[in-house]
Amino acid sequence: MFHKQGKVYMILTCIIVFLLAISTGFLVKDYIPVVLNATMLASPLILCFVMHIYRQDLLLGLFLVTIFLFPVLFHPESLRWSTIFYSAMFSMNFMAYERVFDRARFLPEQYLNLLKFLLYAYFVVLLIQQFCVLTGLSVFMGSAYNPAEPWKLNSLAMEPSWAARIVPLLMYSFITLKEIIKNRKYSFKEDFKKDKYIWIAFLWTMITMGSGTAFLFIPIVLLKFIRGKNIIYMLLIASMVWVAANAISPTTLKRTTDTVMATLTLDEHKIIETDGAAASRIVPMIIAMKTVDISTFDDWFGHGIDYTNRLYGILPGTLGEGVGGAMFLIWIEYGFISFILFVVFSSLMCWRKGDILSIIFWFFLVFMYGVNNQIVWLCIILLYTNKLFITHKRNILYENYTCNARQG
Repeated sequence: MFHKQGKVYMILTCIIVFLLAISTGFLVKDYIPVVLNATMLASPLILCFVMHIYRQDLLLGLFLVTIFLFPVLFHPESLRWSTIFYSAMFSMNFMAYERVFDRARFLPEQYLNLLKFLLYAYFVVLLIQQFCVLTGLSVFMGSAYNPAEPWKLNSLAMEPSWAARIVPLLMYSFITLKEIIKNRKYSFKEDFKKDKYIWIAFLWTMITMGSGTAFLFIPIVLLKFIRGKNIIYMLLIASMVWVAANAISPTTLKRTTDTVMATLTLDEHKIIETDGAAASRIVPMIIAMKTVDISTFDDWFGHGIDYTNRLYGILPGTLGEGVGGAMFLIWIEYGFISFILFVVFSSLMCWRKGDILSIIFWFFLVFMYGVNNQIVWLCIILLYTNKLFITHKRNILYENYTCNARQG
């Protein structure tokens, strides 16, 4: 009986990860992840079926209470229940994942196969899309496709920039799981031969999808391998990737470099002039960051839902409404208390001691997004799962050490 239940929990775990990692084709309609939303609606059933409280649920639950109460009490005129409900659905989906994963009894090797499947799936679908462009066929599972930029392809994500974030997150998690299984640091010399196809799939997807964001995340993944002994070797690999990227997508690579340099100035107008598409994600965060404070009542309890739209509207060449503001949007609209609750919760789930990349991925895929986005929750779930496997491994090693010490 337990074995059968374990299989059901494994299937549910895979479904949750799959639907967060893939957002195109029949899964999405008019940019709304309808299948994911339908699945998240079922999350409360899992919570009722598996009655267990985790410590992190208290933080997440308090966060949900604040984003409900503060607008109701202090800015009822701004209430939009759909926004609050969506945040609650994502949060309960995470709670459901905690419970089904805990009972699925996944081995690291089994979870690794799930990550490999997703990485290969992104690669294969991108190849099919590139074949469609080459032959003039309608782009297979094309989303946000622009004929003016024919080689800018989304693969299995809602748009190319999403794929450029999801694929490196999957690859980083793959490398982490390999380290857990091998009980040592990942080594190119020892592991590349066995994993060469997954690396080819990863690099081909990142370099040829046509998204400038991909060129930001490639070096982030490669940071995993920079150590004193192999720094020259890694610089050589990074140079080869740079040359390949420059040969395949020189315009995209230059735009990415220019955007990074413009962003470092924190000048909103300069970023917009450099890359309007990237500015739609970066500039709202900068404006919101310059707006937050803790000196007034509204700073602590929020200015109300959609208050941030007024901030972006004053910018010359306005970027439009509802474009975000990263985690600072929570601070502005729901208050500092809500902001700090979600920051503490998400960092506890994602950050891993001694691993700077877990913080980097958290910053780019959680902090720079906010709450109501599936990339945010995919990142939280994958990094949280990495931590669980590492903790489990340490517990086994400790138990073995204790047992051997007693026998000795």
